[in-house]
Amino acid sequence: MQTIGMRMPGNQPTDRTKAGAKKAGAKKARAAKTGSGKAGAEQADAEKAGAGKTGADKAGARVAGWFGSTRVFLLAVAGVTLLVSGLCALPPVAGFLLGRAIGGVLIFPGLADGRAAGAAADAAADAAADAVAGAGSGGGVAPGVVAVAATLAAFCVVLTAGAYVVYRWSGFGRSRVGVLVCWGLTGGPAGVLGVLLWAWLQGVPSFRYLTYAAAWGMATALLSALLALAATRTIPAAPATTEPAPAGGTAKKAAAAGSDGSAEAGPVFRGRAWVLPCLVAGWSLVWSVLLRDQPLLAWLPLSLGYFQQVAVVLAAVAAGSLEGALRRRLPVDGRPGRAFVLAWIALSAAPGVYAAVVAIDHGMRELLLAAPLDPAWAAEYARDLAAALVSEPAQVALPPVLLALAATGLQRALPGTVREPAAPDPVRPDRRWSLLVAGAALALTYFCVAVTSRFPTLTRRLLDEDSPVPLRALALLSPPDPALGGTVATWLWAVVAAFAVAAPVLVYLAVRGQLVRLFPASSYLVLVAALALAAALAWNAGTLAGHVLTGERLLGIVPAEEAAWFTAFAVPVFGALLFIVHSQAGVTRFARILELEGGQTWEQAVARHRAWKEQVREHVPGRRARGLLAARAGGAALVLAVVAGAILGIAGPAWQDGGLLRALPVLSVTQGPLENLAAALYVVLLAGLVYLGLMKVNLDERRASAWLTVWGLSVLAGGLAALGPSGLQMGFLAGPFVVAGMTASTMVSVPRKVLLAGAGALVLAAAAALAAPLVRGTQAREPIVLRTATWHEVRPRLVIDVSYPRAEGGDAARANAALIAPARTAVDDTLRALRANPAAGALVRGTYVVVRNDAAMISVRYAFSSGTGARTEDTGRAVNYDIRAARALTVRELFVPAAFTTDGRKRVAAAVRPYMPKGQNPRTVTVDNERLLVNVGAGEVELTFGRGYFCTGCAAFTVRVPAERLAGLLRG
Repeated sequence: MQTIGMRMPGNQPTDRTKAGAKKAGAKKARAAKTGSGKAGAEQADAEKAGAGKTGADKAGARVAGWFGSTRVFLLAVAGVTLLVSGLCALPPVAGFLLGRAIGGVLIFPGLADGRAAGAAADAAADAAADAVAGAGSGGGVAPGVVAVAATLAAFCVVLTAGAYVVYRWSGFGRSRVGVLVCWGLTGGPAGVLGVLLWAWLQGVPSFRYLTYAAAWGMATALLSALLALAATRTIPAAPATTEPAPAGGTAKKAAAAGSDGSAEAGPVFRGRAWVLPCLVAGWSLVWSVLLRDQPLLAWLPLSLGYFQQVAVVLAAVAAGSLEGALRRRLPVDGRPGRAFVLAWIALSAAPGVYAAVVAIDHGMRELLLAAPLDPAWAAEYARDLAAALVSEPAQVALPPVLLALAATGLQRALPGTVREPAAPDPVRPDRRWSLLVAGAALALTYFCVAVTSRFPTLTRRLLDEDSPVPLRALALLSPPDPALGGTVATWLWAVVAAFAVAAPVLVYLAVRGQLVRLFPASSYLVLVAALALAAALAWNAGTLAGHVLTGERLLGIVPAEEAAWFTAFAVPVFGALLFIVHSQAGVTRFARILELEGGQTWEQAVARHRAWKEQVREHVPGRRARGLLAARAGGAALVLAVVAGAILGIAGPAWQDGGLLRALPVLSVTQGPLENLAAALYVVLLAGLVYLGLMKVNLDERRASAWLTVWGLSVLAGGLAALGPSGLQMGFLAGPFVVAGMTASTMVSVPRKVLLAGAGALVLAAAAALAAPLVRGTQAREPIVLRTATWHEVRPRLVIDVSYPRAEGGDAARANAALIAPARTAVDDTLRALRANPAAGALVRGTYVVVRNDAAMISVRYAFSSGTGARTEDTGRAVNYDIRAARALTVRELFVPAAFTTDGRKRVAAAVRPYMPKGQNPRTVTVDNERLLVNVGAGEVELTFGRGYFCTGCAAFTVRVPAERLAGLLRG
């Protein structure tokens, strides 16, 4: 604010001020002459020293400032606004600007007939020429010219008055940037109101002209403000900022002063950070569902599209963050006017964020993926962004100011008493910290669902062995295509919903159980464990819920495999992102502590960090404590594995391949070496992960969170020990037993004698587990009998009619799993083809032939016929099941490595050639070709050459070769 004595342009002393100063000088002279001696002189000197400090002089200075620089600037900006808007409305100027991409926005929308800038220039030129012609005729001034002139004059008045009020309320002070922001902010609503006034005067519908009304108002306001600042070289005076009085005083008259300097009559105004984001998302939902036919209230259109939903959420977050940043720089407590302006600024940025997200899905993505270095995708994105921004033109003009008014009114109506924030806890993460990381986990889940919804390969589950790893890793959280049917959609949505619920909850509990440190590396392992446990819970609980809701099995899609790929490749990335959020919260907490303690230098920060670490150190579990916990976890897992092996060894083959025991870690001689190695690795890895994961866990106060962390680490250990769904399931099912064992050993003090007795019982159980299978192995094996089983099922667009062998007696469970696998593969391949073509139907038929069934081997040949639409395909499968090894053998396990060399292929061809049909004389035979089926019979080998093995039109045929002719090539 300029004082009276400062000589600046537009701030010269007025006549009234000069007269007042002259009168005061005469008064002082009379006092000096008539005063009695020294007292009169001192009185004159005191009055002279206090000149300019009286209330009248201060008021005069304030008036001089307002009516000096402020008056000059306001008159200049109003005149420039009228000049710019009127000049751009002239036919020659309008015709010139309308063909320019940027200059076209300066043309009054009514002259351009509501069309975008860049349209044919003759549209505005013809309309303006008609108006001028009518004005130049003898009939007087045309009504259209009068309407435009009245509209532009009203626009200038509304813009200047409104922008100056916003500038005074904003608290920006004497800032040129603040002037431009306030004028540009007010230009949007002023432009819309101007177009509405013009349409009312003309008697035409206003909606077709509102598309570029806000852009016209903002562009005209910004250009006018820039020209006025350059011409006057002065800035409007800003009101003096005064700090509000503290709330809760004895007198309500001491309430905080408003932004305009007047005292508040009501309760003290305090800003709330949650109001604005709720209004952004809430009004988007209300307008999109209930008020879609009200274009003037348009705000962030919402639909079932994931990108639009993500855009609304991000717009709400961006608006809240921007408002918070502005409030930290310009406090709003006690100033509702300033709160209104800052909320308006934040709300005006929300449509830009919304358009930036929505524009990604409007064609730019394909261009970017096809040619990342080509700037065509950037140009397409810019066009799509502008189109999304003006798709609902009022969303950048009227709704922001209305929502800002509503937010300010709501915050003013809320109680003014606010609980004082508690001092930051230097040891334990608070609820807000944990909710922040949990919210990030939920946001990542939703973002993954939104992104994967754009890839039909994921939504229709068209993945196979050749699919890229990132696609297979994200399949767990990809929404199903409705064309897959109700059963598939219900199952897959249940899995996604289970993860969306489990992940934030487990992450929240994991963060709550941590100790506060800056960038704790062990927290990454804890977060990954929480996400791995969420993935395991998702596919177990989701599949159970899907089966209960539909009453049908899920065919062709295995959520367990999707969870395994997700845990192996996506969970580490998700954990890294959550770790960044978690670490940022820790840094913010430390900065807050330093701010409260007044630490500003690097030395103070280092000293405070050292003291903070010492304060937390007493809560950190030591190496010995973590070693004991790791030993208890490994011991509990070892006990579980040995007991499960003992039960399986004593119970015999009837229990070896089914139920809960099959999924648990088992140490037994009835298993192969790889399965025992996986169980042993699980025990060792679990102990190591527990030792590392509990480094910064609050075991004293958050023991439940620590046990959940151990469960998640069990899932990770199982996945690392046995890659695939079986490993995850092993860790998931063993986790509760491990936690129960750790809890019991921690809470109950066990005497040494009891421990020795338990160790002896465990040794006896292990001995029984070893002895029972060995004793049983000396007995005669029960023969396996094959029966015919049928798989007949009718699904939407799919009919299954397959017969396959089913084993009874002996070790039948594993044999049945191997014998039904070809039928499942044929059905899965047909379902994958159906998912690629949702309009087609399919029929799967299958038969089998038993080639061999004795005490050593079961060999079966399958023939399948699957038709998708009008296409029918015949395929075959072969299974050679070794009863002693209890597994199916591959072709490379049936033949020696020499059979796969060039000489070996020639030897196989020579052995097969005498038994080939007429006209077939192969030079080489590749036994591992996918079109060749190999079945090992009793004393002979059956080779089934599929259709197209030798030539395109060759039919399938089978030859039987004596085993003696393949001596040296076939394993014994």
